[in-house]
Amino acid sequence: MNKLNYTAKQIAEICNGELIKNNEELINNVCIDSRKIAKGDLFVALIGENHDAHKFIPSVIQNGAGAVIVSNDYIGETGNTAIIKVSDTLVALQNLAKAKRKELNSYIVAVTGSNGKTTTRSMIAHILSGFGKCSTTTGNLNNHIGLPMTILNIDSDSKYSVLEMGMNHSGEIRTLCNIASPDAAVISNVGPAHIGILGSLENIAKAKSEILEQLKPNSPSVLPGDSEYIDLLKNVASKTNISTFGEKDGNDYRITNLNMKTESIDFILETPDGNKKVELNLAGHHNAFNAAAALTLCHKIGCDLDKSIERLKSFVPVGARMERVNKDGVDILLDCYNANPASMQEALRYLSICSGHKVAVLGDMRELGSMSDELHRKLGQQAAASGLDLLVCVGEAVKNTVDSAIDNGMNPNSVILVNSCEDTADLLKGQMKKGVTVLFKASRGLHFEKIVHALWPDLKMDLH
Repeated sequence: MNKLNYTAKQIAEICNGELIKNNEELINNVCIDSRKIAKGDLFVALIGENHDAHKFIPSVIQNGAGAVIVSNDYIGETGNTAIIKVSDTLVALQNLAKAKRKELNSYIVAVTGSNGKTTTRSMIAHILSGFGKCSTTTGNLNNHIGLPMTILNIDSDSKYSVLEMGMNHSGEIRTLCNIASPDAAVISNVGPAHIGILGSLENIAKAKSEILEQLKPNSPSVLPGDSEYIDLLKNVASKTNISTFGEKDGNDYRITNLNMKTESIDFILETPDGNKKVELNLAGHHNAFNAAAALTLCHKIGCDLDKSIERLKSFVPVGARMERVNKDGVDILLDCYNANPASMQEALRYLSICSGHKVAVLGDMRELGSMSDELHRKLGQQAAASGLDLLVCVGEAVKNTVDSAIDNGMNPNSVILVNSCEDTADLLKGQMKKGVTVLFKASRGLHFEKIVHALWPDLKMDLH
């Protein structure tokens, strides 16, 4: 782990804080989880919607924290711990990350997208690690708290750093870029995730385009060329070195001859350096686009394209994102991390090419606002066209999916609406037999991992 090498006095200056109590210790690491504090760490007492970390200050002091950043007056034993008071502890954390960013020599790549940003980010990091030391976002640390922590944990000798940027409101990615100052940016796609909050696809495109605003002239920007909002994105990125990827004619990196199998995909990528065959040991039409985005970025920043393609052969799926596991003869498709209309469509597209008895367990897609009913009905239409033997829907909004699936030709006896994860597990217990392929997909808030754990208690799931 990288060492900050800041004194409490320096930290106070960076954070525009007041040094209530000083010490001579050199602070090495930053911690926001009181349970993980180590001797000499800086503890930042964040205030969230449901908790206030100030109440843990006595315990972190007792465990040897080198310094604590607070926004409230702290009255109590301080031991040898320095106390720094600021007006807002979150802003202080972000300012500390900005200061750290300025000291880094690492080439920073920022990645966002409505779907696939985690897989695309992971693919880029996997490729770049073959060309030099690479740090990257871990888990889902891609927001206003997670991204600063990721930057603060970047190793000082990392040649590359790949940062994922998530959002569900306009302005959030702009804030993250202000902290990260990326050298290059990738937008994997623009889709209806969070459309209930942002109001329209155009507003989503505008929010995603914030990742391009602070790029320096001629910096690489990689954009989804098949998007209906490509002109909007190009306009924001006009001073950068733009490259597009996709299936349509005119893309700088074009996907052709896509061959999708149950356990792999391959395609031809037409590039400025000629046509290249790309083979991936993971499934799903959408992963061809994730791979094309990753390869485009790596090629644009100077990585050998053939070596990058070879590196991708050893890439493994990110946990619970179209992760395929065979258990007692049942092929389990774990896509429990999240769901939106585009990712649901891709998951069903993949399930449709699987052999054997096909079961889809689908839950509500959230944050769709006034479009929820329409988009859940469309999901039912897609399910009916996927050749399913059984469709199990869990939640409230998927009532529309059930009705639509039946209206579009599915046997009513093969479409079941269930209220809870517990009832779903009970329903499926007798049906998970050898030769079945079952897809689990829903928005994160439905906690579909509970169904999987009930059916296969020893099956581990990484929901990051």
